[in-house]
Amino acid sequence: MNLCDKDKCTGCRACLQACPRNAITMTLTSQFKTIPKINSEICVDCGLCNKVCPVLNESRFEEPKQCLASWTLEKEDKEKCASGGIATGLYRKVLQENGVIYGCRYDKDLKPIICRSETEEDLEAFRSSKYVQSSTENTYVEARKDLEEGRMVLYVGTPCQIDGLKHFLRKEYDNLYLVDIICHGTPPYRYLQDYVKALKGKENITSVSFRGQNNYFFSLYSGDKTVFMRPSIHDYYYQSFLSGIISRDNCYSCRYARRQRVSDLSIGDFWGLDKSTLSVKYDGRISSIFVNSSKGQKLLDMSKEFLHMEDREIEEAVKYNEQLKAPMPVHKDRKVFLDNLDKGFYKALLKTDTGKSISKELFKIKIKNIMKSTVIYKIFR
Repeated sequence: MNLCDKDKCTGCRACLQACPRNAITMTLTSQFKTIPKINSEICVDCGLCNKVCPVLNESRFEEPKQCLASWTLEKEDKEKCASGGIATGLYRKVLQENGVIYGCRYDKDLKPIICRSETEEDLEAFRSSKYVQSSTENTYVEARKDLEEGRMVLYVGTPCQIDGLKHFLRKEYDNLYLVDIICHGTPPYRYLQDYVKALKGKENITSVSFRGQNNYFFSLYSGDKTVFMRPSIHDYYYQSFLSGIISRDNCYSCRYARRQRVSDLSIGDFWGLDKSTLSVKYDGRISSIFVNSSKGQKLLDMSKEFLHMEDREIEEAVKYNEQLKAPMPVHKDRKVFLDNLDKGFYKALLKTDTGKSISKELFKIKIKNIMKSTVIYKIFR
């Protein structure tokens, strides 16, 4: 039995979770990309892995029916969420209905994983953007069990993860609500692990933030203590992610980077929004919501106590969000990065023009700080 082409594989793990013989495992390529591998000694050629693969089968894309500008009404979520806090608001409503939620958090090794939860205690971990690929683990199997038991289920993930779940289930469920994050691309999780290790060595880092309270800062935490913080414009990982150097190779031909969606709702930053045109004045972070199905509309109607929502034109949200038009193009530094990856992730970044430019800026900042400190010392000596 053959799986999809490894260059097209999204790593959704649908095949692994569907295999009745546990004959599939996830392995790492030389680029640290996770892909499935079949153990031919165990495989019985049932073909189920191919039947649930979103790459090998057609997907159903829906044109958005409505676009909304939205933000959370919860004070805590306004302060801590990466964007408008939409996912957190939806999570709160589903939990209020005794439902089950699935969201992304870091494990003890700083590997982002999709987890199942029935309590608000996990909302803190689910918050904030994670600019790295997460693993669906065994959550497709868990979600199917919850659905079969009649539980209301909300699953939030990247479009390829959502589509993987839909193909895995192979049937529609009225009690399943799917929300995709408008995705910029997903670097392998090992890149983030290696980068953090290069910055902080053996220090116990428990979480990473790219957004949230310190918007557009790369921040590392050990428990409640901030141990590292650098603005995005001067951070190697951040800039390499934003410029499209370090994504999985399949991201550069992503078929989900389009306005048509596979989920009930699609959420992301509302880039280019003219806040002066809002009916309610608001200076905080605002998200766009694409309503793609009647179930999506139903979930929003249920969640009005947690979210403020205003109608906007679909074209307004699409105009300034490139990921709703086409995949991220391959960056000119991509080959240099990959050619040097055997030296380590951090050193590979330093070899790129992007990395060299950041190094120069950091050096200038260091010199300025030294000069500033010297002047202050002389004044107060």
